[in-house]
Amino acid sequence: MENTLLPATGSTEKKIVIFIVLVIVAGVCGFAGYRQAMKWHETSLQAVRDRHQHELDRATTALRDEIQTLQDKLAGQAPTPVGADRMEDVFGPKPVPAKTPAADQTCSALKQKVDAFFNYLAPYCDTADSAAPAHPREIFNDMMLALAASPPLVVGETRDIISLKHNLAHFFRVLKKDRIELIKKILTAEADVLEPAMANFYAYYISCDCCNPSADVCFSLPTLYEYAGFFTSTIAGKSYLFRRPSTIRSLMQYYAVLILDRAETEGENRYGIDIRPHIDLALDAIRSRSDLISQERYIDELSELKEKYAVQFH
Repeated sequence: MENTLLPATGSTEKKIVIFIVLVIVAGVCGFAGYRQAMKWHETSLQAVRDRHQHELDRATTALRDEIQTLQDKLAGQAPTPVGADRMEDVFGPKPVPAKTPAADQTCSALKQKVDAFFNYLAPYCDTADSAAPAHPREIFNDMMLALAASPPLVVGETRDIISLKHNLAHFFRVLKKDRIELIKKILTAEADVLEPAMANFYAYYISCDCCNPSADVCFSLPTLYEYAGFFTSTIAGKSYLFRRPSTIRSLMQYYAVLILDRAETEGENRYGIDIRPHIDLALDAIRSRSDLISQERYIDELSELKEKYAVQFH
């Protein structure tokens, strides 16, 4: 009985060993095949990436050539200056020189220009829906307070879709439809004087801090920094700028850089925004234009900032 069972047991063991060997061989072959298939797949993907990159490089080169051609055509075109009568209508007559210190005189002159501009905008607020329309300065102050109370996200915008949507609709949520429509109407109708208006507002509300002491509502540097960071460092802010006319976009990039520089200088750059790429972007935007009255001044100031931060981060 024992003699008849032994061969059978040995045969079973051999079958088990052979089966195991076959499984191992099949596993090795399968793994090798998988690796080879992955290599082929990666090679195919790389070929597709290389082709797309080549097409992108060609498109980029063509776009640069087109931009250069347009810049060459525009190079000989000088900006059309705003007429003296038009400037006086919008910003009032030139202030009469007074026997006061230069700083006070400059501040007083700026305030007169800003006041005249608000008075000029009064008809835009005179609608049939309101028996006693608010003065443009009151509307402006209300908007500044609302924007200061609800700043956009500069960090964490893409942490979830809700945050991104809120940032994309920031101005519409904070200022509401009627105010947005009013701003759009003014930007369209007064496009020829927006550059000097922005210069006056920056000088008065930011450089001179509203000529303190003053009853005007002024942005604090931390609030200004939030919005400069929004326009330069977020998807929503950049998207907002790209929907604006190119002249406004270029000027907003320029003023955002000035605010970032001021924040960096005064130790208020709490998000650690690197100003250098934004200086380059603003410079490119300003240089590509031929319709800016103070283009040379903008370029000089941005070039000085570029040199300043090149030395600082060297």
